[in-house]
Amino acid sequence: MHKFRFLALILVAVLIMNAPLAASEEILKKGRALQSAKKFDEALQLYKTALKETPSEDLYVESASLLGKLQKYDNAETVLNKGLETYPDSLSIKNLMGLIKFRKGDKEGAKKVFEEVLAKDVKNAFATKWLESVNKGEDGGSEAVSVASETETLPSSTDDSAQAYNPSADGAYNASSPLSLEEQKELAVKLYTEMTGLEKWELDTFKELHKQVIERCPQTDQAQESCWRLSNLYLLGEDPPDYNNVIAVLEHLLKQYPDTPLMPDAKNRLMVACQKSGQNDKLVALYEELFTRDPEPADDKVYMVRALEFADALQAIGRTADAQLWYQKVIEKDDGRDQIEARAAKARLAGGQ
Repeated sequence: MHKFRFLALILVAVLIMNAPLAASEEILKKGRALQSAKKFDEALQLYKTALKETPSEDLYVESASLLGKLQKYDNAETVLNKGLETYPDSLSIKNLMGLIKFRKGDKEGAKKVFEEVLAKDVKNAFATKWLESVNKGEDGGSEAVSVASETETLPSSTDDSAQAYNPSADGAYNASSPLSLEEQKELAVKLYTEMTGLEKWELDTFKELHKQVIERCPQTDQAQESCWRLSNLYLLGEDPPDYNNVIAVLEHLLKQYPDTPLMPDAKNRLMVACQKSGQNDKLVALYEELFTRDPEPADDKVYMVRALEFADALQAIGRTADAQLWYQKVIEKDDGRDQIEARAAKARLAGGQ
């Protein structure tokens, strides 16, 4: 009895400790959604309230990062200083502090912060890269940038040719690179090396660099990998997910690389994105291709799930007769077992949704 009581107390303690983390994650999701909608003041107010009630390392970073994007550097420093009072060993907070100081022109302050980070983590790629940027500014005698726009591209460790790169519009991909295969391979490695030096909150920079790999290094293996990773960022890094961009990059992947080993996963994700975003015309085309390629899956359950979703998509675009045929196929495959897919198909045929 005492043993079970002890275990129960441990479970309660774990739940209590994890509760603030769960609350923080929920706040971050809401805040990022507000940022995506350009409701920056509402996002900042949300973070401010949360930092008083359930502060976390990630909340300090997210709040200061947004203030930095809005060029409110002094406010960002204030938030980060409070964060360091609670999390004095946080390298993420210190790295962002160094970047904010550099952005406002405080080169000496930025240098000191990045050196502190490297004293604790000599291999910290973010601090290494930005300390190099600070030192280059000092050696060149040029004035540090005191104002940075929200859309400004971060300094790059890649070669000078990267400066001539003009990315395609959002949702479009132009993979006609003038570089030779060897040059593409070299650039892809450099861009991936640069990504290893990013902090997890630099989502926009990750997106920019992956798109550059896709467009400038299309003949490399990294280009296919970047298509998949970029779809991850649009799917998991946005709240709600940016399904339109998920679809755009995966369609590019499948068109550009028809033999990619990523095809099964990419098509599954593409179908989910089309379904979630209501793009039923594309979903129908994907299912027509799927049933042509794999008309009778060995697992009846897989067949029924696919057939039901296919029928729903057909119904949504007005192909009612075709939808009814597929609903009937679901019922026939069920063979009287009264599974949930069959019940749903019967309801659809009866006019219920």
